[in-house]
Amino acid sequence: MSAENRAYENDVPVTSFSTTVDDDPYEEVQLGFEKVDVESSVGSSQIPKPYAGMPKEILLHYSRRRHFVWARNILTGAVILTILILFSMVIALIAVSPACQYYWQTSPIYQVYPKSFRDSDNDGTGDLKGIQEKLDYFENLGVTTIWLNPVYKSPQKDNGYDVEDYRDIDPLFGTLQDMEDLINEMHNRGMKIIMDFVPNHSSDQHQWFNASSNPNHPDHETFKDYYIWVNSTNGTSAGTPNNWQSVFSDVETSAWEWNENRQQFYYHAFYKEQPDLNLRNPAVQQELKDIFSYWVDLGVDGFRCDAVGFMLEATHLRDNPVVDPTKPLSYENVYPDYTENQMGIHDIVADWKVLLKKGSSEPGVYRFMETEVYDDVDVVTRYYGTEIVQEADLAMNFLFIDLGSGSQWTGTSVESTVLSWMRNMPSGRWPNWVIGNHDNSRVVTRLGEQKAKLAAVLTLTLSGTPGIYYGEEIGMMNNPNVSDSDFRNPERTPMQWSAEVNAGFCSNCTPWLDVSDTYETAGLNVKDLSNANDQTSMLNLYKYLIQLRSDVTFVRGTLCMLYATDQMIAFVREMPGTESKLVLINFDLNNQTRINLRDLFPNLPVSGSFVFSSLTGQSGEQVMFDSVDAEPGEAKVVQFKVGGNANLFNKQSNMADRCFTAKKVCVNVLGLLEMC
Repeated sequence: MSAENRAYENDVPVTSFSTTVDDDPYEEVQLGFEKVDVESSVGSSQIPKPYAGMPKEILLHYSRRRHFVWARNILTGAVILTILILFSMVIALIAVSPACQYYWQTSPIYQVYPKSFRDSDNDGTGDLKGIQEKLDYFENLGVTTIWLNPVYKSPQKDNGYDVEDYRDIDPLFGTLQDMEDLINEMHNRGMKIIMDFVPNHSSDQHQWFNASSNPNHPDHETFKDYYIWVNSTNGTSAGTPNNWQSVFSDVETSAWEWNENRQQFYYHAFYKEQPDLNLRNPAVQQELKDIFSYWVDLGVDGFRCDAVGFMLEATHLRDNPVVDPTKPLSYENVYPDYTENQMGIHDIVADWKVLLKKGSSEPGVYRFMETEVYDDVDVVTRYYGTEIVQEADLAMNFLFIDLGSGSQWTGTSVESTVLSWMRNMPSGRWPNWVIGNHDNSRVVTRLGEQKAKLAAVLTLTLSGTPGIYYGEEIGMMNNPNVSDSDFRNPERTPMQWSAEVNAGFCSNCTPWLDVSDTYETAGLNVKDLSNANDQTSMLNLYKYLIQLRSDVTFVRGTLCMLYATDQMIAFVREMPGTESKLVLINFDLNNQTRINLRDLFPNLPVSGSFVFSSLTGQSGEQVMFDSVDAEPGEAKVVQFKVGGNANLFNKQSNMADRCFTAKKVCVNVLGLLEMC
């Protein structure tokens, strides 16, 4: 055994590292390691090589050698620099990254008419448990946001829009616990629920009206001014205050109804069983805010606010101007100058927005609001608010419904409709499009099946949020066999789930409205259409378009309206850093259309890749832009790469008033989104 190994036998120093203080050569090391020179203290021949378990003195000896010190300093500096660079990159990415989009922007909003969607207890009326049973269907369709028509406790004079209790569920639909279960299950699936909110009027069975209309009611003093009460002009029921007309003037001779108990008239913009609330009363406004808060606390994600344009009336009670004095008074024959869109309504809506923003403070929570107003586009879009004062997230857009029947759907009329909305909508706000709802004939009934498919392609590829009225995705039509006092009920018939009895809406029951026989005669039901191997069926068309819409270019990209004739329309969705998408729709059901887009737009490349056709399904073949054609009644989507950002359509000077985006977003070289 060598002398060195003998000195460190059993890894314990036996001679050279005495612990005696008087002559301990490492006293300085033990007291602070100042000016340590181990080699001069013990001799270089006595310093062992590094080994496992070496004492700190030996470790310090080697670690303080110059090359080790430099290596440590360089590595430490490199680590700190890397951390600073990464931290700076994170800050920079956050600074330039666009905000995440909200659920009401990324998903279509699917309208469920609860009475007609799914009956779980076979009483003939759809209910909340029935909706919960069908959540898998929404997920399969690609929808995550659902709007429910009213499910509040109600006498059902106007199918739930006559609310008897804003804080309870009508027994027709289930219980409050059923509503909570539906909300919780939807949230567990990452889905969102929007409720219909009815602020303009209540039912005449509401406790507020009971107290307000009866001077002997113990709560009369509290509620006497919750509604709009006006004296008779002659002290009798014949002395109506003015010529104001109900929306339902075909069955209501006036918007004023005499009340014997109060010996006064009350105002009702809709049915007489729906007295208008007095929203000039601060107590009424607070009641409505409390109702918002009640449902927010239960987990409701947003509200569709009904008939907000009717919420205030002029206090001077002047007659509305008459359109044609030679014709009888009716809602259509008066200008609603003093009964709709009065000053002060926007302040009320803005207050609601402030309240809902307070309910959106938790991470991942956003309380959505949209407003329903039927009026000229410049009036409707004001409900978005201003740059300073926010109002609705969406002002509901009914322009495609107003466009009329199939013959009126031409390339030029559709382009004019789109441009009208986009040019009137405040800058930076989010558009929306619907082609049907519970108050209007179904889209297939109005347009025919082929044009209804074209309308679906249009709304699901334009920028903004599309709305889907239940059953549109399977091509449901009005049921002409429905004979009912409500002229709107033919478009509200039960959802057609299968070819089983009552279209699978319920079994062993009598549905509240007759089911259309098309679930059998035409195979218009979810089950048969799902099983059919047909890419171009209405249901598969909707599924594909909803999936296609999830592409970042469709969700966030700029919309540029390129070209339109009576026969066809062409528009582009584009975003720097991604491939652009051309949408070409031929509204002519009899003739092919062919267009040389390169001649009109030299910034286009020579060709693109065919993505989708409403007639043939998906394809990947090449499309030459100097000869783009579409068959009669065909919609096409073509994908292409521009030759640099300078060739984007929104960069062309002649497209300045034809390109629109809420926020300019790009995809950078890393494939990440950023503001641009």
